[in-house]
Formats: sequence, C-alpha cells, structure tokens
Amino acid sequence: MVGEQPHSIAHQRGDGRLSAPSASRNLSPIVDAMETFVPSQGVALELASGTGEHIVAFAQAFPQVTWQPTDISAERLNSIDAWRAELGVQNMRMAQFLDASAPAWHSGPMEMIVTVNLMHLIPDETAQAVIAGVARNLAPGAVWFLYGPFRTGGQFRSEGDASFHATLSGQDPLIGYKDLETVQAWAEKAGLHTVDLIEMPANNLALVLRRTSD
Repeated sequence: MVGEQPHSIAHQRGDGRLSAPSASRNLSPIVDAMETFVPSQGVALELASGTGEHIVAFAQAFPQVTWQPTDISAERLNSIDAWRAELGVQNMRMAQFLDASAPAWHSGPMEMIVTVNLMHLIPDETAQAVIAGVARNLAPGAVWFLYGPFRTGGQFRSEGDASFHATLSGQDPLIGYKDLETVQAWAEKAGLHTVDLIEMPANNLALVLRRTSD
C-alpha cells in the first residue's frame, strides 16, 4: 500500500511465520469487541493482514465466516499462509496481494471488512482512498471494524500516544495519528455511518462503521 510503514517489529520463527509482539497483546480484546458484529455467514476481508496472527485467530473464533487475508508484502503474504497451514485453519483462504489504496480495487461485496493498526501508518490521502475502497467493497448493511490509535477532539489520548505520533511523523511527516472525527467525516462522505465506538486497551479505539443500504 502506497505510504504504508511496517506494522510493527516482527520476528521470523524459522518456518516462514512472522510473529509481532503487539499482535498477541491486543488480539483477545479485538476478538471480544468484534463478536457482536461478525456476520452469521459469508466472507470477511482483512486489509493489511500483516504477520497473519490476527486473521488466523479471527478464523478460529468465528468459524461461520470465510476469512480472506490480504497484504502488499510478499514476506507477510508468505507468513499469513504459513500460519494458516500450521494451524490447519479451514475457513481461511490463501493470502492475496491487495493494495487498498489503489483507486479501483475490487474484492467484494464483502459481509465484513476488518482493519487493524493501519490508519496511523498511512498519509491522509491514502487513508481516504482506503475508506472509499472499503465503502465500494462492502455489501449494503455490512460493517467495517476499524481498530487502532486516534486523536479525539484534536488531542492525544496519552503522553505515550503523543510520543509515538512524534516518532512516526519524524520518519515521514505525512503519516501519524488521525483525528477520529476526521476519519468519521471521511467515512460518512463515502456512505459509511458510525454505529459503535469501543474503548480498547492502551488507549486504542474500535470504530465500527456500516455501509448504507442501497
């Protein structure tokens, strides 16, 4: 994805699988927060699946859904498939290359789209392209579960958030924390309405948006 930075420090396990400490730390709360919104059937797409640790857990937790992982990195795509093979997950497809910032990507209609820890790693223009693509690829009435750190009311939610944002913007001045209200406005313009906002550990938020019915 144009402008995307590495998700986190990931370690090679020696069998093709990558492992990121942050993935294991936030996995259980994310699964718990998602439960209400996961559909009873159909296909759920994860954008920027990273190491694959999240989506294999989603597939195990919600077996009624077929899960489609995606990423832009060959190393991460290999890791996702290695996790799938190691755990024998049957309701998860092979990983696919997908640049969600591309203007005309198509993978839907999907019954759910999930994105974890991406928005603060991409520029505003790229984030708006991702939102437009999500709206285009969600089935009417389906939800986008968007997890990550945000500013709220123009303020950082902790000193740690301010420090992390400064580190990111020091690497690339175009990236860093987005204002929650700005993301919601971009989403609303694309036809995605906020249906829930869930407080998560470590000052993160889960923003749940629903595509309007046609």
